[in-house]
Amino acid sequence: MRRVYVKTHNPIIIFITSFIFLSLLGTVLLRLPFSTVKKISFIDALFTSTSAVCVTGLTVLNTEKDFTYIGKVILLILIELGGLGILTITSFLNYFFQDGFSFKEAKFIGNFLNAQTTNNVLPFAVKVVLFSLLVEIIGAIFIFFSIQNGPFQFLKFFDSLFFSVFHSVSAFCNGGFSTLNQGLYSYSVRFNYFLQIIISILLILGGLGFHILFNFSLYIWLTLKKYFYKIFKDEHIRNPVHIVTLNTKIVVFTTFLLLLFGTIFYYFSEYDTSLKEHPSLFGRIVVSFFSSATSRTAGFHVLNTKLFTPLTISFTIFLMWIGASPASTGGGIKTSTFALSLINVFFLSKGINRIEIKKREISSETIQLSFAIIILSLMVIYISILTIIFLDPKKDFLSTIFEVCSAFSTVGLSLGITPHLSTGSKFVLIFLMLLGRIGIFNVMISLLKNNKGHFHHYYKFPKANIII
Repeated sequence: MRRVYVKTHNPIIIFITSFIFLSLLGTVLLRLPFSTVKKISFIDALFTSTSAVCVTGLTVLNTEKDFTYIGKVILLILIELGGLGILTITSFLNYFFQDGFSFKEAKFIGNFLNAQTTNNVLPFAVKVVLFSLLVEIIGAIFIFFSIQNGPFQFLKFFDSLFFSVFHSVSAFCNGGFSTLNQGLYSYSVRFNYFLQIIISILLILGGLGFHILFNFSLYIWLTLKKYFYKIFKDEHIRNPVHIVTLNTKIVVFTTFLLLLFGTIFYYFSEYDTSLKEHPSLFGRIVVSFFSSATSRTAGFHVLNTKLFTPLTISFTIFLMWIGASPASTGGGIKTSTFALSLINVFFLSKGINRIEIKKREISSETIQLSFAIIILSLMVIYISILTIIFLDPKKDFLSTIFEVCSAFSTVGLSLGITPHLSTGSKFVLIFLMLLGRIGIFNVMISLLKNNKGHFHHYYKFPKANIII
Protein backbone atom coordinates (compact mmCIF):
# COMPACT_ATOMS: atom_id res chain seq x y z
CA MET A 1 0.00 0.00 0.00
CA ARG A 2 2.82 2.37 0.86
CA ARG A 3 4.50 1.61 -2.49
CA VAL A 4 1.28 2.58 -4.34
CA TYR A 5 1.08 5.81 -2.34
CA VAL A 6 4.68 6.71 -3.16
CA LYS A 7 4.20 5.95 -6.82
CA THR A 8 0.98 7.95 -7.21
CA HIS A 9 2.36 10.87 -5.21
CA ASN A 10 5.59 11.07 -7.18
CA PRO A 11 5.75 14.60 -8.71
CA ILE A 12 7.05 13.22 -12.00
CA ILE A 13 4.18 10.71 -12.21
CA ILE A 14 1.68 13.52 -11.56
CA PHE A 15 3.46 15.63 -14.19
CA ILE A 16 3.27 12.86 -16.81
CA THR A 17 -0.32 11.99 -15.95
CA SER A 18 -1.46 15.60 -16.36
CA PHE A 19 -0.34 15.67 -20.02
CA ILE A 20 -1.83 12.26 -20.81
CA PHE A 21 -5.12 13.24 -19.16
CA LEU A 22 -5.22 16.55 -21.03
CA SER A 23 -4.55 14.80 -24.36
CA LEU A 24 -7.38 12.32 -23.76
CA LEU A 25 -9.75 15.07 -22.62
CA GLY A 26 -8.92 17.06 -25.75
CA THR A 27 -9.59 13.96 -27.87
CA VAL A 28 -13.09 13.64 -26.42
CA LEU A 29 -13.84 17.35 -26.93
CA LEU A 30 -12.56 17.37 -30.51
CA ARG A 31 -14.77 14.40 -31.40
CA LEU A 32 -17.94 16.19 -30.32
CA PRO A 33 -20.24 17.21 -33.22
CA PHE A 34 -19.86 20.96 -32.62
CA SER A 35 -16.04 20.83 -32.81
CA THR A 36 -15.61 19.65 -36.38
CA VAL A 37 -17.28 20.20 -39.74
CA LYS A 38 -17.46 16.43 -40.29
CA LYS A 39 -16.89 13.44 -38.06
CA ILE A 40 -13.22 12.62 -37.49
CA SER A 41 -11.62 9.34 -36.44
CA PHE A 42 -10.39 8.64 -32.93
CA ILE A 43 -6.73 8.43 -34.04
CA ASP A 44 -6.94 11.80 -35.84
CA ALA A 45 -8.60 13.43 -32.81
CA LEU A 46 -6.00 11.93 -30.46
CA PHE A 47 -3.15 12.99 -32.75
CA THR A 48 -4.45 16.58 -33.03
CA SER A 49 -5.14 16.84 -29.30
CA THR A 50 -1.71 15.48 -28.36
CA SER A 51 -0.04 17.80 -30.86
CA ALA A 52 -1.83 20.78 -29.29
CA VAL A 53 -1.19 19.74 -25.67
CA CYS A 54 2.48 18.99 -26.41
CA VAL A 55 2.66 22.30 -28.34
CA THR A 56 4.03 20.55 -31.40
CA GLY A 57 2.02 21.67 -34.43
CA LEU A 58 2.06 18.45 -36.44
CA THR A 59 -1.35 18.00 -38.06
CA VAL A 60 -3.24 15.25 -39.84
CA LEU A 61 -6.28 17.49 -40.41
CA ASN A 62 -6.80 20.92 -41.95
CA THR A 63 -7.28 23.29 -39.01
CA GLU A 64 -9.06 25.89 -41.15
CA LYS A 65 -11.47 23.58 -43.00
CA ASP A 66 -12.05 20.66 -40.62
CA PHE A 67 -12.67 22.54 -37.36
CA THR A 68 -15.47 24.91 -36.39
CA TYR A 69 -14.87 28.08 -34.36
CA ILE A 70 -15.60 26.08 -31.21
CA GLY A 71 -13.11 23.42 -32.30
CA LYS A 72 -10.46 26.08 -32.88
CA VAL A 73 -11.16 27.58 -29.44
CA ILE A 74 -10.71 24.10 -27.91
CA LEU A 75 -7.37 23.81 -29.74
CA LEU A 76 -6.38 27.24 -28.45
CA ILE A 77 -7.16 26.25 -24.85
CA LEU A 78 -5.26 22.97 -25.23
CA ILE A 79 -2.22 24.86 -26.56
CA GLU A 80 -2.31 27.31 -23.64
CA LEU A 81 -2.75 24.56 -21.06
CA GLY A 82 -0.05 22.44 -22.68
CA GLY A 83 2.39 25.34 -23.02
CA LEU A 84 2.11 26.65 -19.49
CA GLY A 85 1.18 23.32 -17.91
CA ILE A 86 -2.07 22.47 -16.21
CA LEU A 87 -0.25 22.32 -12.84
CA THR A 88 1.00 25.90 -13.29
CA ILE A 89 -2.46 27.22 -14.14
CA THR A 90 -4.00 25.26 -11.26
CA SER A 91 -1.54 26.83 -8.82
CA PHE A 92 -2.31 30.26 -10.33
CA LEU A 93 -6.03 29.78 -9.58
CA ASN A 94 -5.11 28.36 -6.18
CA TYR A 95 -3.36 31.62 -5.35
CA PHE A 96 -6.56 33.63 -5.71
CA PHE A 97 -9.22 31.23 -4.49
CA GLN A 98 -7.53 29.29 -1.69
CA ASP A 99 -5.57 30.21 1.39
CA GLY A 100 -2.34 28.48 0.86
CA PHE A 101 -0.55 25.71 -0.71
CA SER A 102 0.55 22.40 0.77
CA PHE A 103 4.15 21.25 0.63
CA LYS A 104 3.14 18.31 -1.56
CA GLU A 105 1.44 20.61 -4.08
CA ALA A 106 4.46 22.94 -4.04
CA LYS A 107 6.68 19.96 -4.81
CA PHE A 108 4.53 19.05 -7.82
CA ILE A 109 4.58 22.57 -9.26
CA GLY A 110 8.26 23.06 -8.48
CA ASN A 111 9.12 19.90 -10.41
CA PHE A 112 7.31 21.19 -13.50
CA LEU A 113 8.77 24.70 -13.30
CA ASN A 114 12.31 23.49 -12.47
CA ALA A 115 12.27 25.54 -9.27
CA GLN A 116 15.29 25.22 -7.02
CA THR A 117 13.22 25.32 -3.80
CA THR A 118 9.56 25.05 -2.85
CA ASN A 119 9.60 28.37 -0.95
CA ASN A 120 8.84 30.62 -3.91
CA VAL A 121 6.97 28.18 -6.14
CA LEU A 122 3.53 29.80 -5.85
CA PRO A 123 4.66 33.39 -6.59
CA PHE A 124 6.78 32.06 -9.44
CA ALA A 125 3.82 30.16 -10.95
CA VAL A 126 1.70 33.31 -10.72
CA LYS A 127 4.46 35.31 -12.43
CA VAL A 128 4.66 32.70 -15.19
CA VAL A 129 0.93 32.90 -15.96
CA LEU A 130 0.68 36.70 -15.70
CA PHE A 131 3.83 37.25 -17.77
CA SER A 132 2.60 34.79 -20.44
CA LEU A 133 -0.81 36.45 -20.65
CA LEU A 134 0.80 39.89 -20.87
CA VAL A 135 3.15 38.85 -23.70
CA GLU A 136 0.33 37.09 -25.55
CA ILE A 137 -1.95 40.14 -25.28
CA ILE A 138 0.78 42.49 -26.53
CA GLY A 139 1.62 40.02 -29.30
CA ALA A 140 -2.05 39.77 -30.32
CA ILE A 141 -2.31 43.59 -30.52
CA PHE A 142 0.75 43.83 -32.79
CA ILE A 143 -0.48 40.95 -34.96
CA PHE A 144 -3.91 42.59 -35.24
CA PHE A 145 -2.42 45.81 -36.61
CA SER A 146 0.00 43.94 -38.87
CA ILE A 147 -2.86 42.33 -40.85
CA GLN A 148 -4.96 45.46 -41.38
CA ASN A 149 -3.38 46.07 -44.79
CA GLY A 150 -3.02 43.73 -47.72
CA PRO A 151 -5.05 40.57 -48.43
CA PHE A 152 -6.27 40.39 -44.83
CA GLN A 153 -8.12 43.70 -44.82
CA PHE A 154 -11.36 42.03 -45.98
CA LEU A 155 -11.67 40.16 -42.66
CA LYS A 156 -14.28 41.30 -40.18
CA PHE A 157 -13.18 42.68 -36.82
CA PHE A 158 -13.96 39.48 -34.91
CA ASP A 159 -12.14 37.29 -37.46
CA SER A 160 -9.05 39.53 -37.31
CA LEU A 161 -9.16 39.52 -33.50
CA PHE A 162 -9.50 35.74 -33.29
CA PHE A 163 -6.67 35.27 -35.81
CA SER A 164 -4.44 37.57 -33.75
CA VAL A 165 -5.17 35.92 -30.39
CA PHE A 166 -4.86 32.39 -31.80
CA HIS A 167 -1.50 33.01 -33.47
CA SER A 168 -0.11 34.98 -30.53
CA VAL A 169 -0.86 32.13 -28.11
CA SER A 170 0.28 29.49 -30.61
CA ALA A 171 3.55 31.37 -31.20
CA PHE A 172 4.45 32.12 -27.57
CA CYS A 173 3.58 28.57 -26.50
CA ASN A 174 5.55 27.28 -29.51
CA GLY A 175 2.41 25.48 -30.65
CA GLY A 176 2.85 25.96 -34.39
CA PHE A 177 -0.88 25.71 -35.12
CA SER A 178 -2.42 28.15 -37.59
CA THR A 179 -6.02 28.84 -38.63
CA LEU A 180 -4.94 29.35 -42.25
CA ASN A 181 -5.18 26.64 -44.88
CA GLN A 182 -1.42 26.55 -45.57
CA GLY A 183 -0.32 28.02 -42.26
CA LEU A 184 1.86 31.10 -42.47
CA TYR A 185 2.89 30.01 -45.95
CA SER A 186 -0.59 31.07 -47.12
CA TYR A 187 -0.41 33.79 -49.75
CA SER A 188 -2.26 36.27 -47.51
CA VAL A 189 0.62 36.38 -44.98
CA ARG A 190 3.57 34.90 -46.87
CA PHE A 191 4.97 38.34 -47.67
CA ASN A 192 3.85 40.07 -44.47
CA TYR A 193 7.33 40.52 -43.00
CA PHE A 194 6.12 42.61 -40.06
CA LEU A 195 3.90 39.71 -38.97
CA GLN A 196 6.81 37.29 -39.33
CA ILE A 197 9.02 39.46 -37.12
CA ILE A 198 6.30 39.56 -34.41
CA ILE A 199 5.80 35.78 -34.56
CA SER A 200 9.59 35.25 -34.42
CA ILE A 201 9.91 37.39 -31.28
CA LEU A 202 7.07 35.47 -29.60
CA LEU A 203 8.68 32.15 -30.57
CA ILE A 204 12.05 33.19 -29.15
CA LEU A 205 10.56 34.51 -25.90
CA GLY A 206 8.54 31.33 -25.40
CA GLY A 207 11.56 29.17 -26.20
CA LEU A 208 14.01 30.90 -23.85
CA GLY A 209 12.41 29.64 -20.65
CA PHE A 210 10.78 31.56 -17.82
CA HIS A 211 13.83 31.46 -15.54
CA ILE A 212 15.90 33.17 -18.23
CA LEU A 213 13.15 35.67 -19.08
CA PHE A 214 12.68 36.72 -15.45
CA ASN A 215 16.41 36.90 -14.81
CA PHE A 216 16.94 39.01 -17.93
CA SER A 217 13.95 41.23 -17.08
CA LEU A 218 15.45 41.85 -13.63
CA TYR A 219 18.75 42.79 -15.26
CA ILE A 220 17.04 45.31 -17.57
CA TRP A 221 15.03 46.77 -14.69
CA LEU A 222 18.08 47.21 -12.45
CA THR A 223 20.07 48.70 -15.34
CA LEU A 224 17.36 51.32 -15.97
CA LYS A 225 17.06 51.94 -12.25
CA LYS A 226 20.81 52.43 -11.90
CA TYR A 227 20.84 54.80 -14.88
CA PHE A 228 18.06 57.01 -13.49
CA TYR A 229 19.53 57.00 -9.98
CA LYS A 230 22.76 58.36 -11.41
CA ILE A 231 20.91 61.14 -13.21
CA PHE A 232 18.48 62.28 -10.55
CA LYS A 233 19.95 61.22 -7.21
CA ASP A 234 23.60 60.63 -7.94
CA GLU A 235 23.38 57.33 -6.10
CA HIS A 236 24.63 53.92 -6.98
CA ILE A 237 22.93 50.59 -6.62
CA ARG A 238 24.31 47.10 -6.97
CA ASN A 239 25.82 46.35 -10.37
CA PRO A 240 23.08 44.70 -12.51
CA VAL A 241 25.69 42.60 -14.30
CA HIS A 242 26.05 40.38 -11.23
CA ILE A 243 22.31 39.63 -11.34
CA VAL A 244 22.64 37.69 -14.59
CA THR A 245 23.27 34.03 -13.74
CA LEU A 246 25.69 31.76 -15.58
CA ASN A 247 22.69 29.71 -16.72
CA THR A 248 21.17 32.79 -18.37
CA LYS A 249 24.46 33.70 -20.07
CA ILE A 250 24.92 30.20 -21.51
CA VAL A 251 21.32 29.92 -22.75
CA VAL A 252 21.14 33.42 -24.25
CA PHE A 253 24.56 33.15 -25.92
CA THR A 254 23.79 29.70 -27.36
CA THR A 255 20.36 30.86 -28.58
CA PHE A 256 21.91 33.92 -30.22
CA LEU A 257 24.55 31.86 -32.04
CA LEU A 258 21.98 29.31 -33.24
CA LEU A 259 19.70 32.09 -34.53
CA LEU A 260 22.60 33.86 -36.24
CA PHE A 261 24.12 30.84 -37.95
CA GLY A 262 20.68 29.47 -38.76
CA THR A 263 19.71 32.71 -40.49
CA ILE A 264 22.93 32.75 -42.51
CA PHE A 265 22.51 29.09 -43.45
CA TYR A 266 18.89 29.41 -44.66
CA TYR A 267 19.75 32.57 -46.59
CA PHE A 268 22.50 30.91 -48.64
CA SER A 269 21.17 27.33 -48.83
CA GLU A 270 17.71 28.38 -50.08
CA TYR A 271 18.80 31.49 -52.01
CA ASP A 272 18.15 29.93 -55.42
CA THR A 273 15.22 27.71 -54.42
CA SER A 274 12.46 28.55 -51.91
CA LEU A 275 13.75 32.09 -51.26
CA LYS A 276 13.41 33.09 -54.93
CA GLU A 277 9.80 34.22 -54.44
CA HIS A 278 11.01 36.91 -52.02
CA PRO A 279 12.68 39.49 -54.28
CA SER A 280 13.84 42.03 -51.67
CA LEU A 281 16.97 41.68 -49.53
CA PHE A 282 14.98 42.65 -46.41
CA GLY A 283 12.35 40.00 -47.15
CA ARG A 284 14.92 37.26 -47.62
CA ILE A 285 16.69 38.15 -44.38
CA VAL A 286 13.41 38.21 -42.40
CA VAL A 287 12.26 34.91 -43.88
CA SER A 288 15.65 33.31 -43.17
CA PHE A 289 15.56 34.60 -39.59
CA PHE A 290 12.00 33.34 -39.15
CA SER A 291 12.98 29.90 -40.47
CA SER A 292 15.95 29.78 -38.10
CA ALA A 293 13.73 30.64 -35.12
CA THR A 294 10.86 28.30 -35.92
CA SER A 295 13.06 25.30 -36.76
CA ARG A 296 14.04 24.88 -33.11
CA THR A 297 10.72 25.57 -31.45
CA ALA A 298 7.50 25.69 -33.49
CA GLY A 299 5.90 24.30 -36.62
CA PHE A 300 5.28 27.54 -38.48
CA HIS A 301 6.85 27.84 -41.89
CA VAL A 302 6.97 30.61 -44.50
CA LEU A 303 9.07 28.70 -47.04
CA ASN A 304 7.92 25.93 -49.34
CA THR A 305 9.34 22.87 -47.56
CA LYS A 306 8.78 20.76 -50.70
CA LEU A 307 11.56 22.77 -52.37
CA PHE A 308 14.04 22.21 -49.53
CA THR A 309 17.33 20.68 -50.62
CA PRO A 310 18.65 17.60 -48.75
CA LEU A 311 21.25 19.92 -47.17
CA THR A 312 18.54 22.23 -45.79
CA ILE A 313 16.48 19.29 -44.55
CA SER A 314 19.50 17.81 -42.75
CA PHE A 315 20.37 21.14 -41.12
CA THR A 316 16.73 21.67 -40.06
CA ILE A 317 16.76 18.21 -38.42
CA PHE A 318 19.84 19.28 -36.47
CA LEU A 319 18.16 22.50 -35.26
CA MET A 320 14.99 20.61 -34.31
CA TRP A 321 17.03 18.10 -32.32
CA ILE A 322 18.66 20.89 -30.27
CA GLY A 323 15.33 22.59 -29.66
CA ALA A 324 14.54 25.34 -27.17
CA SER A 325 15.80 26.07 -23.65
CA PRO A 326 15.00 24.39 -20.30
CA ALA A 327 11.74 25.27 -18.49
CA SER A 328 10.35 26.76 -21.71
CA THR A 329 7.39 25.91 -23.94
CA GLY A 330 9.70 24.26 -26.50
CA GLY A 331 11.18 20.78 -26.80
CA GLY A 332 14.41 19.17 -28.00
CA ILE A 333 17.45 18.19 -25.97
CA LYS A 334 17.68 21.91 -24.97
CA THR A 335 20.25 24.59 -25.77
CA SER A 336 22.05 24.28 -22.43
CA THR A 337 22.46 20.51 -22.86
CA PHE A 338 23.99 21.02 -26.30
CA ALA A 339 26.24 23.86 -25.12
CA LEU A 340 27.56 22.04 -22.03
CA SER A 341 28.28 18.91 -24.06
CA LEU A 342 30.31 20.89 -26.59
CA ILE A 343 32.15 22.74 -23.83
CA ASN A 344 32.93 19.44 -22.10
CA VAL A 345 34.35 17.97 -25.32
CA PHE A 346 36.52 21.07 -25.73
CA PHE A 347 37.81 20.88 -22.13
CA LEU A 348 38.50 17.13 -22.40
CA SER A 349 40.42 17.74 -25.63
CA LYS A 350 42.65 20.12 -23.67
CA GLY A 351 43.18 17.51 -20.95
CA ILE A 352 41.03 19.32 -18.37
CA ASN A 353 38.67 17.05 -16.42
CA ARG A 354 36.41 19.74 -14.99
CA ILE A 355 34.56 22.70 -16.50
CA GLU A 356 35.08 26.16 -15.05
CA ILE A 357 33.28 29.15 -16.58
CA LYS A 358 33.20 32.70 -15.21
CA LYS A 359 34.70 31.55 -11.89
CA ARG A 360 32.02 28.88 -11.55
CA GLU A 361 32.49 25.12 -11.78
CA ILE A 362 29.86 23.08 -13.60
CA SER A 363 28.99 20.02 -11.53
CA SER A 364 29.89 16.59 -12.89
CA GLU A 365 26.26 15.51 -12.37
CA THR A 366 25.11 18.21 -14.81
CA ILE A 367 27.62 17.06 -17.44
CA GLN A 368 26.61 13.42 -16.97
CA LEU A 369 22.95 14.36 -17.29
CA SER A 370 23.64 16.29 -20.51
CA PHE A 371 25.32 13.33 -22.17
CA ALA A 372 22.63 10.94 -20.87
CA ILE A 373 19.90 13.09 -22.45
CA ILE A 374 21.78 13.17 -25.77
CA ILE A 375 22.29 9.38 -25.85
CA LEU A 376 18.68 8.66 -24.81
CA SER A 377 17.30 11.06 -27.43
CA LEU A 378 19.35 9.47 -30.21
CA MET A 379 18.25 5.98 -29.12
CA VAL A 380 14.55 6.93 -29.06
CA ILE A 381 14.79 8.72 -32.42
CA TYR A 382 16.60 5.77 -34.02
CA ILE A 383 14.13 3.17 -32.69
CA SER A 384 11.19 5.33 -33.81
CA ILE A 385 12.64 5.71 -37.31
CA LEU A 386 13.08 1.92 -37.57
CA THR A 387 9.49 1.37 -36.39
CA ILE A 388 7.96 3.78 -38.90
CA ILE A 389 10.10 2.37 -41.73
CA PHE A 390 8.74 -1.08 -40.81
CA LEU A 391 5.14 0.17 -40.67
CA ASP A 392 5.38 2.46 -43.74
CA PRO A 393 8.23 1.10 -45.88
CA LYS A 394 7.25 3.13 -48.95
CA LYS A 395 7.73 6.51 -47.28
CA ASP A 396 10.83 8.55 -48.11
CA PHE A 397 13.65 7.82 -45.66
CA LEU A 398 14.76 11.44 -45.15
CA SER A 399 11.15 12.57 -44.72
CA THR A 400 10.64 9.87 -42.08
CA ILE A 401 13.68 11.08 -40.12
CA PHE A 402 12.36 14.65 -40.42
CA GLU A 403 8.90 13.75 -39.06
CA VAL A 404 10.34 11.72 -36.17
CA CYS A 405 12.71 14.51 -35.07
CA SER A 406 9.92 17.06 -35.45
CA ALA A 407 7.61 15.03 -33.20
CA PHE A 408 10.24 14.21 -30.59
CA SER A 409 11.42 17.83 -30.36
CA THR A 410 7.79 19.08 -30.43
CA VAL A 411 8.66 21.36 -33.35
CA GLY A 412 5.85 20.51 -35.74
CA LEU A 413 7.56 21.13 -39.08
CA SER A 414 6.62 18.58 -41.72
CA LEU A 415 7.55 17.55 -45.24
CA GLY A 416 3.94 16.56 -45.84
CA ILE A 417 3.85 12.83 -45.06
CA THR A 418 2.19 13.02 -41.61
CA PRO A 419 -1.47 12.80 -42.80
CA HIS A 420 -0.58 9.84 -45.04
CA LEU A 421 1.05 7.68 -42.39
CA SER A 422 -0.54 4.48 -41.14
CA THR A 423 -2.36 4.33 -37.82
CA GLY A 424 0.60 2.56 -36.22
CA SER A 425 3.03 5.27 -37.35
CA LYS A 426 0.68 7.97 -36.04
CA PHE A 427 0.71 6.26 -32.64
CA VAL A 428 4.52 6.31 -32.74
CA LEU A 429 4.47 10.07 -33.38
CA ILE A 430 1.89 10.58 -30.60
CA PHE A 431 4.18 8.74 -28.18
CA LEU A 432 7.15 10.83 -29.35
CA MET A 433 5.27 14.11 -28.86
CA LEU A 434 4.31 13.16 -25.31
CA LEU A 435 7.84 11.95 -24.57
CA GLY A 436 9.34 15.12 -26.01
CA ARG A 437 7.06 17.45 -24.04
CA ILE A 438 7.34 15.56 -20.75
CA GLY A 439 11.07 15.03 -21.05
CA ILE A 440 12.77 11.73 -21.74
CA PHE A 441 14.75 11.82 -18.51
CA ASN A 442 11.62 12.50 -16.44
CA VAL A 443 10.13 9.31 -17.85
CA MET A 444 13.29 7.35 -17.06
CA ILE A 445 13.35 8.65 -13.49
CA SER A 446 9.70 7.77 -12.94
CA LEU A 447 10.31 4.22 -14.18
CA LEU A 448 13.69 3.44 -12.63
CA LYS A 449 14.11 5.65 -9.56
CA ASN A 450 14.36 3.80 -6.27
CA ASN A 451 11.55 5.14 -4.07
CA LYS A 452 12.84 3.52 -0.89
CA GLY A 453 15.01 6.50 -0.21
CA HIS A 454 18.44 7.86 -0.98
CA PHE A 455 21.47 6.72 0.92
CA HIS A 456 24.86 8.36 0.85
CA HIS A 457 27.66 5.93 0.20
CA TYR A 458 30.62 6.73 2.38
CA TYR A 459 32.85 4.29 0.60
CA LYS A 460 34.41 3.88 -2.83
CA PHE A 461 35.31 0.77 -4.80
CA PRO A 462 38.68 0.57 -6.57
CA LYS A 463 38.60 2.28 -9.97
CA ALA A 464 38.53 0.16 -13.12
CA ASN A 465 40.06 1.53 -16.31
CA ILE A 466 37.94 0.88 -19.41
CA ILE A 467 39.62 1.34 -22.79
CA ILE A 468 37.74 3.89 -24.91
